[in-house]
Amino acid sequence: MNHPMRLPLATLIAMSAIQPAIAQPTIAPPQIEVVNVYGEPEKSSSATKLDLSVYETPQTVSVISRTQIDDFALDDINDLLRYTPGVTVESVETDRTYFTARGFDIVNFQYDGVGVPFSAGLSQGHQDTAIFEQVEIVKGAAGLITGLANPSATINYIRKRPTAELSGSIAVQAGPESSYRLDGDISGSVTERVRARLVVAKDDGESYLDRNENDNTVFYGIVEGDVTDSTLLTVGYSQNQNDITGSLSGALPLYYTDGSDTDYNVGTSTAPDWAYRDIERTQAFVELRQTLGANWTLNAQYTQNDIEQDSELFYVYGTPDRETEIGLLGYASGYRADEQQKVLDVFVNGTFALLGRDHDLVIGYNKADIDLVGQSLYDYVNGYPVLGSDWAEGNTPRPELQVYDTFTDGHVDNQEHESLYFATRLNLLDSLSVLLGARQMEVTQSGYSYGVEADTYADETVPYYGFTWSFLDNVSLYASYSEVFTPQSFVTPEFRPLGVAQGDNSEVGFKMQLNDGQATGTLAFFQSEQTNLGEYVGRVEGVNTYLGKAYESEGAELELSGAVSDNLNLSIGYTWVDITDNSGAEVRTYVPRNLVKLAAAYQVPMQPKLVVGASVNWQDAVSTSPEAGVEITQSSYALLDVFARYKLTDDVTVALNVSNVTDEKYWNSLYWTQAYYGAPLQASATVSWRF
Repeated sequence: MNHPMRLPLATLIAMSAIQPAIAQPTIAPPQIEVVNVYGEPEKSSSATKLDLSVYETPQTVSVISRTQIDDFALDDINDLLRYTPGVTVESVETDRTYFTARGFDIVNFQYDGVGVPFSAGLSQGHQDTAIFEQVEIVKGAAGLITGLANPSATINYIRKRPTAELSGSIAVQAGPESSYRLDGDISGSVTERVRARLVVAKDDGESYLDRNENDNTVFYGIVEGDVTDSTLLTVGYSQNQNDITGSLSGALPLYYTDGSDTDYNVGTSTAPDWAYRDIERTQAFVELRQTLGANWTLNAQYTQNDIEQDSELFYVYGTPDRETEIGLLGYASGYRADEQQKVLDVFVNGTFALLGRDHDLVIGYNKADIDLVGQSLYDYVNGYPVLGSDWAEGNTPRPELQVYDTFTDGHVDNQEHESLYFATRLNLLDSLSVLLGARQMEVTQSGYSYGVEADTYADETVPYYGFTWSFLDNVSLYASYSEVFTPQSFVTPEFRPLGVAQGDNSEVGFKMQLNDGQATGTLAFFQSEQTNLGEYVGRVEGVNTYLGKAYESEGAELELSGAVSDNLNLSIGYTWVDITDNSGAEVRTYVPRNLVKLAAAYQVPMQPKLVVGASVNWQDAVSTSPEAGVEITQSSYALLDVFARYKLTDDVTVALNVSNVTDEKYWNSLYWTQAYYGAPLQASATVSWRF
C-alpha cells in the first residue's frame, strides 16, 4: 500500500533559514512523492546539491512519516512523539503535556517551517495528526533552523498538500472503551492550474480513566494555484475542536502520610464528571512563492492562529492517610482564554557564484504579534472542600464559579517579536560545506499576570555555525554551534516575569547512508550550558510558578531510520543525557537518562499483502525532583506495541493495533509531584479504502 510521505522540496529546507532556491523557469505544482518508508529517504540531488537533506544537515533529525503514523495508528501528536527517538512526552495531566528532548522542554514549534518564535512549551488538549504529511524533529542547536536556539529540539508539523492526480481515502476505526474514529482525505486538480485537498476527521470515545471522555473534530482545507507560470499562491484553513469531559487538573497523590508509595487502580481519577476542558484551534494561512529569474525565489507566508479555551476544573492536592485515604483537599476553578497569533515571514533565497563554485544564501524578515487574554473563575465559598475517603468516586458537587477581579484573577499578555536573519551555505569543496548565519531579534511584552505588571523587553543577535564534511562516499562528519536565547512566559512565585534563558549549545557527530540512501544513521555528541532556565517550583494561588536555574548537560544519541531492505522499515534511537546544576548535582531527574525507542515494519515475503510490525519504548528509572521534598522513584519499564495490516484488495486494507501488550503499569510522568497512570493493554481495528 502506497502512502504519500513528503513534498519534493526537502522539508528541512522549507523549515530552515538555510533554504536554497530551486532553479526552474516556472513554479511547478508541488507533487507528493509516493513512498512507503520510515523517516525521510535520501532524494535525488541536482549537480550543485541544492537540496539540504537529512544526511546533509549538521544536526540530528528525526522524521515520523505518514507511513509510520498509519502503521501504529498515531492519531494524536502525543502518541506520535512517544514514538520519536530522543523525545519524552510528559503527560502531567490528561490534557496538559510537556515534550522534552535531550533533557529539556521543547519550546520551538512550527507549521511548514514557520512558527511563533516563542512558546511556553506546554501543549493543551489533543492535536490530531490527520492533517499532517509528516512531523520533523530537529534536535540540538536549533539556531541553525529557527534562530531561537534551544538545546532540546524544534518540532515542525508538515501539513498535507494538494496533488495533481485525484486520490483519496476513507478509514473507520473501532477502539477500546466503545471509542470510534472516522477520517477522510481527498485531493486533486480543480482546474488545470488549481489544485485542492480536503481532510476531515472525527474521534470520540471514553477513556480508560474514570469519567474521562474525549471528543475531537478536525477540518482542513487547502487550495493552491498557478497565478502565473512563475507565481504559486496557496491558501489554507484548519480547525481542531477538542472537547474533554472528566479532565484532570493535577493528578493522583504519589505517597501517603507515612512516606510509602500509593498504588491505585490504573483508571483512578480525581476529576468529577462536571470537569471539562474545551479547546478550539483555528489556523488560516496564505503563502506566495515567486520565481525571480533562474536562481532566486521570493517566499512569503502569513499565518493567523486562534486558540480558545473554556474549562471548569477541580484540582486535588495533599497527602492521604494509607488506612483511610483521608487528607486530600481540593479547589475548583474555571478558566477562559483567547489567544491570537499573527505571524509574517518573508525571505528571498537563491544561489550565487564565488571562486568558481555555487553557494546558497537566504535573507529574511519575521514578525509575530501575540495577544493572550486569560481569566480565572472561582467560588470562594464552596469551591475549596476537604475530601473524604471516597474522593476517587468524583462526587464533589459543582460550585458556582464566577469572576471576582479581572486584574488579580487573570492575565493579559501582548507580545511582539521581530527579527532579521540571514544564512549562507558555502560549498568550499565538493565534500565540504560551511553554514554561517545570524538572527537579530527583539521581543517586547506588555500586560499583567495575576495582579502583577508583566512588561519586559529583550534583544539579542544570535549567531550559528555548522559544517558537513563527506570524507567517504556515504559517511560524513558534521558539527554545529548556536547560542541559547529563549524568551519565557513563566512567572516567579512573586508573579514576576522570569525573563530570558541564555547559554550555548554545540553538537558534533557522524552520519551514514545505507541501502542507496533509503536509510540514514546518525551518531551525535552534544553539550549545552544554560542560565535562568525556568524550572517549575509549585502552584501559587492556582498559578504554575517557576524559578530560573543554571544547568549543564551533555549526552550522546544514536539513531537509524529508513528502509534497510526492500521488506524492512526501521526507526531505532538510543539517547543518553546527563544534566547537572552548578554544584554538579543531578537535576531534572524526572527525565530519563537512558532512552531506547525501536519501531519496525516487515512485509512478509511469502505473503506480500501482509505487513507486521512492533515497537518497543524503554526508559530507565526516573524520580521526582529533589526540590519536591519527598523523592518518588519509578523503575525502568518498557512498552510493547504490535500491529498487523492486510490488503484485502488493491484498495481495501484491514489493520489491527495492540498497545501495551504486556499490560505494564506505569506513571505517565514524574514532572510534577502528582501523576496518573498510562493506558493499559488496548486494541483497535481499522478498515480503510484508498482510491
